[in-house]
Amino acid sequence: MSAPTAPRPKQAGPPKIAAPVSADDANKARKSIAKLDEVLAMVTKALLTLGGGALIFTCVNVTRFGVSHEIPWYIAWMLDPLASLALITVLYVDGVLAEHGGDYKPGGWPFLLRWTAGLSTWVMNCWTSLYPDGHFHFIPQKPDAGGILLHSVAPALLILLAEAATGYRKYATRRRGELTAIIATFESAKATERETAEMRAREEAEREAAAKREEAEREAAAKRQEAQREADRRERAENARLENERRQAEIEAASRTRREEIEAERERLALTERTAEIEATRRKTEAEIEDRRLREQWEREQAERDREAARQAEIVKAEAQAEALRKEAEAQAEALRKEAEAAAEAERIRAEAEARALEEAEKIKRQRALERAAAKSRGTSESAGARASISSGRTSESGVALSAVPALTASENGGRVPREVREKQRDEAERYIAKCSLSGIAPDLERLGNQYGKGETWVGDRVRAAKRRLAEEDGFEESVIADALDVFEDDSDSAGAA
Repeated sequence: MSAPTAPRPKQAGPPKIAAPVSADDANKARKSIAKLDEVLAMVTKALLTLGGGALIFTCVNVTRFGVSHEIPWYIAWMLDPLASLALITVLYVDGVLAEHGGDYKPGGWPFLLRWTAGLSTWVMNCWTSLYPDGHFHFIPQKPDAGGILLHSVAPALLILLAEAATGYRKYATRRRGELTAIIATFESAKATERETAEMRAREEAEREAAAKREEAEREAAAKRQEAQREADRRERAENARLENERRQAEIEAASRTRREEIEAERERLALTERTAEIEATRRKTEAEIEDRRLREQWEREQAERDREAARQAEIVKAEAQAEALRKEAEAQAEALRKEAEAAAEAERIRAEAEARALEEAEKIKRQRALERAAAKSRGTSESAGARASISSGRTSESGVALSAVPALTASENGGRVPREVREKQRDEAERYIAKCSLSGIAPDLERLGNQYGKGETWVGDRVRAAKRRLAEEDGFEESVIADALDVFEDDSDSAGAA
């Protein structure tokens, strides 16, 4: 596709002296520009109106032409709008480009598009008039002259108006440039006159102001020197006094802050210990209540229907007791927190180092306790022999506690296992695997699956879940360690009794 021809640059000649332009000439030029804009807008509206009318006029015949050639009507009607829209577009774009550039000439592709769209629309519209018998001949044999004229008027008017509009736009663009140059010349002359007058006034004012400034600066320089010497003397005295006061205040503040930090750290440590004890008690109580509630619910589901009301009352009572215990524990924790909250903030800075040291020591202590528990548990299992394995059915061959929740089948519970029991089984299996992992002992996965009546997929899911909970769940590792210590103490007591 060829690009539009670019305008050729004009050779520079000697500058021409512009003739003076009056205000009356500039006003006339502005009115002429407005009139040209109105004419161009009128031409554009006429072109678009004629294009739309021609599209509507020719659309019927082209649609009938397409239907006569076995094209469905709901598709045939689109053919004429497509061709007419392409024709209107190329005619309008050529005219607008000619308006914006006086030397614009359309290339080969716009020419081809214009004539292809125009001729295709004209031929489809006049087909029945050119070949009324329906047989094609290179030279029509019995054309309908009236029909050809009738269907040729709209496309011919559209093309001719577009070509004429291009000439109108070129003239209007050239004339608008000349009028704009007249207005620019007038505005430039006025601006030059204003700048000259303003420059003269500024020069006169600057000379007068410079004389006054020189006199005022000499008087002000003497006063500033005297005032500066006095201000420097007062500033040195004031700075010395403020520096002494600042140093004394910093020493006193540092001493007071240190004492407050020590006292706050002591109170925070005491509060942390009390809060941990209360939290441990609350968790243990809630766990016992939850276990008791689930056990009672399971027993109620397996019991007779006539005892349902009594068992439901026991559940309500147990839940009320659990809620009361929980509220009591939360109230105690809130009271302790409010009691020590005001004093704990002042001790924060010094307490951070000691707290980190305490945490490291506590972690080492828990690790050693877990190792001792695992070692003692293995020793107890080996010494107790058959009696320990019979009396402690929850202990695996490696010394780590297995789950206490029995395996339930669908037939034992009327077709399904309760959701609470399934969740309990999964939790205890994951805790058993976590204990083995923390103790460095390989878990007995086959026995674990047999105990719950599950397959390898379920056991593998529990192994992955235990590893994820150890890595992501807060407090899970400490809970597993505490359970391991409890199991070790129970096993030791059972072994001693045996």
